[in-house]
Amino acid sequence: MVQHVPTPQQLDRERLKRILQAESVEDLSLPEIIRLFREEEGIADFLPDGAWEIDPRSGDRVLFHSSRGRRPHDNVPSEWPLERNKVPSSSSATKSPPACAICQGNTTGFIDVADLSEGFTFINKNLYPVLYPWETGRSGHVSKTVDRSVQMTSWGMHFLQWTSSLHDRDWHNIPLVDCATVMRRLAALEKTLLTGCRELLPPSEPRKDCPEAPGYVLILKNYGRLVGGSLAHGHQQIVFSTVAPRRVLDNWRFEQEYGETFSAFLMRENPTAFVVRDYGPALLLVPYFMRRPYDMTLIMKDTAKRHLYELTDAEITAVAAGWHDAICAMRWMMRRIGRELAYNVITNNGPGAGLYFEFLPYVQEIGGAEHLGLFISQDRPERAAAQLRQYLEGEQRGG
Repeated sequence: MVQHVPTPQQLDRERLKRILQAESVEDLSLPEIIRLFREEEGIADFLPDGAWEIDPRSGDRVLFHSSRGRRPHDNVPSEWPLERNKVPSSSSATKSPPACAICQGNTTGFIDVADLSEGFTFINKNLYPVLYPWETGRSGHVSKTVDRSVQMTSWGMHFLQWTSSLHDRDWHNIPLVDCATVMRRLAALEKTLLTGCRELLPPSEPRKDCPEAPGYVLILKNYGRLVGGSLAHGHQQIVFSTVAPRRVLDNWRFEQEYGETFSAFLMRENPTAFVVRDYGPALLLVPYFMRRPYDMTLIMKDTAKRHLYELTDAEITAVAAGWHDAICAMRWMMRRIGRELAYNVITNNGPGAGLYFEFLPYVQEIGGAEHLGLFISQDRPERAAAQLRQYLEGEQRGG
């Protein structure tokens, strides 16, 4: 008897047509994107508070978002975990996962779509945005958390890029040519947001200790429940913010103090023994200050580049290959040491950064010492780099 193999969950073209608002984000102006964001009815039930504060000790920015805790997939025990390190029982092996809202098309309108070798990648508006483009702009909301007259308003937009319309596909198991396509669409959104905001918005936070810019584009990936990944369908988050995150300020201050971007500094100072893989235009390495085992950084060798959209096609391809390899390596290493699969990817772009990406597997918990700024890493960077290099070399040989 031939065993029936169920069709994998995926978003099909018919459902796509019902929620497609634009084929390419490059065809939209920033005012048009803002209008589409404001007109998305479902978002109205999950608006952020609009207020934010600064921790005066560190400069950390804190956004207040009371309604975000009401997301249906948050704070609820899952019957179908994102990932397990053990073989499922015979009963659970035959149990189908719950229907994916994204695959069913139960989501916000799409503003970008691009074909992949199989399926397509797409960008939509986050139904639970951490920032919102308030009609009144940045002066329309005042922080009430302390007694002062200074107006502190968080203003921006929050998008999601779904790596593939196929539910079980992500950076680790799609062809490299598709990884490059996904990265190009990220770059296109970044460019539309940044070039548009320079015309639409005045500079934010015009102070001596902060880079003057009308807005910032934050690109990140959370995978796994332990690090904020609340949905199993692989995706990236893109946040357009007029509030500069502390890391943006740290990179900018680094360049002011040292006279070079952090990328340039790390490429010069990091030992060659800590290199994991060289892609030509980009370099994947373990930083000499590895705060947690198997942390990796992908650096653009042209340290004058500050944004994805400034990269050449060869550089985009190198970045996509770096993402693919680093994510594959993190997944392999976490299974090898028996950890639940969970990791973050952070894009460092803009003032002071050059352009670099951090890959942060959750292999060790954050304790009290770390909250004080004293990190205790349970391995050494040279050993971590050697293990990661050995894995990728084995993959390349087909092992």
